[in-house]
Amino acid sequence: MKNFNVKNVIFVLIFLLAIYLRLDAYLTNNSFFTDEILLAQNIFERNYTELFLPLKYFQSAPYLFLVISKFISLNLGINELCFRWFPFISGVASVFLFYFLLKEHFKNFWVKALGLFTFAISYPLLFYSQAFKQYSSDVLVSIIILFAAAKLQSIKLSSAKCILLGFLWLICVMLSFPAYIMLAGFFAAWIFTKKNLKILLSLVVPFIFSLFYYAFNLSKVASSQYLSDYWQKGFEIFSLGIYKLNFEFLFRYYSFPLLFLILIIAGFCYLYKYNRFYFWNLFSAIVITLAAAFFKIYPFERRLCLFLIPALIFISIYPLDNLKDNIKSKLLLFIALIFFGFGYFNSAKEFIRGNVSYLRQDVKPLLGIISAKKEEENIYLYYGALTSYSYYSKIYPLPAAFGAIYPADEKLSDKYMISDFNRLAAGTYYILFVKGTWTFDKDIETAKNWFSQNAEVLDEYSLKSASLFKIKIK
Repeated sequence: MKNFNVKNVIFVLIFLLAIYLRLDAYLTNNSFFTDEILLAQNIFERNYTELFLPLKYFQSAPYLFLVISKFISLNLGINELCFRWFPFISGVASVFLFYFLLKEHFKNFWVKALGLFTFAISYPLLFYSQAFKQYSSDVLVSIIILFAAAKLQSIKLSSAKCILLGFLWLICVMLSFPAYIMLAGFFAAWIFTKKNLKILLSLVVPFIFSLFYYAFNLSKVASSQYLSDYWQKGFEIFSLGIYKLNFEFLFRYYSFPLLFLILIIAGFCYLYKYNRFYFWNLFSAIVITLAAAFFKIYPFERRLCLFLIPALIFISIYPLDNLKDNIKSKLLLFIALIFFGFGYFNSAKEFIRGNVSYLRQDVKPLLGIISAKKEEENIYLYYGALTSYSYYSKIYPLPAAFGAIYPADEKLSDKYMISDFNRLAAGTYYILFVKGTWTFDKDIETAKNWFSQNAEVLDEYSLKSASLFKIKIK
């Protein structure tokens, strides 16, 4: 019993909880949602070289993320679990690397446990550990850069080591778009505090790659009017609404955003006093994130900001590692207990009640109904269902179907739908709806109104974000 260490047991329990939550989310094996399907479609249709070019279907993802995903799908299969394998591994690896980052900077055991536990149960981190999108690996890369920044301060960097370091940066920018922001924050801190410009040699290799990638890919993505309109809110950095939106997304189940703001401000003050390098590193990264949004380079909105979670947790708990026996420290401790305590309570309550869901689209049960259709029954796919049906036809033996021509203006989708329905001949149809960007709710109501006047509804199956109607047109 002499070697029994309660503190080690607590960390092991946090690790086990983090792994369990991510594995549980991953193994739910939910239906792909539309963005996952569209990203998978690009991987189906392209070879490794072509993935270097701008993606189709209004998608964008880092080249190395796409390459790894294609390699896994070619060797393990094209099902959801295979596509989501790398985000899942990134999510698990992030927990362990974040622990080492905390261990590097924090002395107090309870503060380290607080930071790790907050990271372990974070809902958006859990969600994107089971989604086929790059945001989980964005978080991993963000932590890698922060951890490397800590280690590099104690290493004497020769020119040769700087060049080798460049290959680590190359992997980072090939795997994550926000890596550019985190690296810019690191270099700003290095120049402000170390005043050693030799490290700029490490930028040579990633800079060359980035020039080619910008010319062949990112410049085309940046000029997309669709993406610019879709992420418009993320460019409005002078609107309080975007900060409220991001807080609710990044810290779901947590209340009191003003208390969190106090912890962030206090964190920066304590960092400036006790760890000037990391102050400039994290402060610069956040300022550059906002500047990128202001100049419409990278939106400051929801999942695109997921990479900031490690930094925000780090900053908010930093004052607790430097508490003194005074009123100010006691007040900060009280604020932290209220903010994190209520967040943990709300999270536990939602998990216990079974209200935590990773389901965004649930089309698979409806496909089982369609696959058992009779020969004389037709299958009509409406807009968002087109991509879902195309993907799942590669996995399941689904019957042939026909679909609407995707509307030129998706915001007017209900008007296009009526025109499509009016052209349907007499017969029995399954009509499948899957939620799209601007379609679904209003379209289903419009469809029901049309059915009431022009057809007999034989069956109706409604799920969270997919609906199936069996109708007979006379």
